[in-house]
Amino acid sequence: MTSVEALSDSLVGEIFKALGLAENGWARRRFGGVFRKAADCLSRVWVMFDRLCVSDGFGAPAEWALTNWCTDIQARGVEHVPPGKPLLVISNHPATYDALVIASRLKREDLRVFASDIPFVKQLPHAKERFFFIDSDPLLRANATRLGIRHLENRGAMLLYGSGQIDPDPAFFEEAPHHIDLWSRSVELFLRRIPERHVLLSVVSHSVSIRWARSPIAWFRRLPLDKRRLVEFGQVLQQLFLPGSLYLSPRLSLAPPIHADELRADARMSEVLPTIIAREKQLLSEHLAAFGELHTLSTTRP
Repeated sequence: MTSVEALSDSLVGEIFKALGLAENGWARRRFGGVFRKAADCLSRVWVMFDRLCVSDGFGAPAEWALTNWCTDIQARGVEHVPPGKPLLVISNHPATYDALVIASRLKREDLRVFASDIPFVKQLPHAKERFFFIDSDPLLRANATRLGIRHLENRGAMLLYGSGQIDPDPAFFEEAPHHIDLWSRSVELFLRRIPERHVLLSVVSHSVSIRWARSPIAWFRRLPLDKRRLVEFGQVLQQLFLPGSLYLSPRLSLAPPIHADELRADARMSEVLPTIIAREKQLLSEHLAAFGELHTLSTTRP
């Protein structure tokens, strides 16, 4: 069983990495203690989450974990989730809590998340089984893909992020629809290998507070992706250092499931990614019409 101390050490390293510094460099040796309390707090939640995964599956532990940081989560289209069928969920990825939000509302205990390498989650013996980790190493990526395909062949459910990286939150950043155009062709790979599957498109928003989205902390990084990652860390640290000072209210929309054959017929060609992108943009438009802009929501628990 992973200890809180070991997990906390890993998290502190990731914080310095997000700041663009060495995980174990001079900055950590001098200032690492500043982040230790927050890392310990987050580690306690994740260690308990890991234990709950043994007895309660995935959805219930995810819902419990979210109570530490979120309130008033709202979801549309949960009635569309088909039970017991091979299901590929494709979503945007505004980060922070989107995987937990989707897992908590999907109610598919066989859900696995196809995600980038998350070192501290790999230290959780039970929670890590809920993920297929991808890596920059082509061999490791290929292995994760094979595991994902096998899971779908066994009638499981899998969450795949369309772009494979942190996206702008669509409730706040107007460039979010353009990032859907960057979705990876790995989507087509899974559809080709498992033709009988259903595809469920997803949109998550309101996972970034307007205060942190506008924070000057983003100036520390040059690339937009690194800026988004730093903002994510910043608001999580606020929630850990100052409990109760910030609660997010994520919004989730799920489209009716689409059979792979229907996608191919709609595309009228061998490539279905353009059709998926068009449908995701339509879902995003409906999502924003239903849930509005980020500044209309409260960031503190009533």
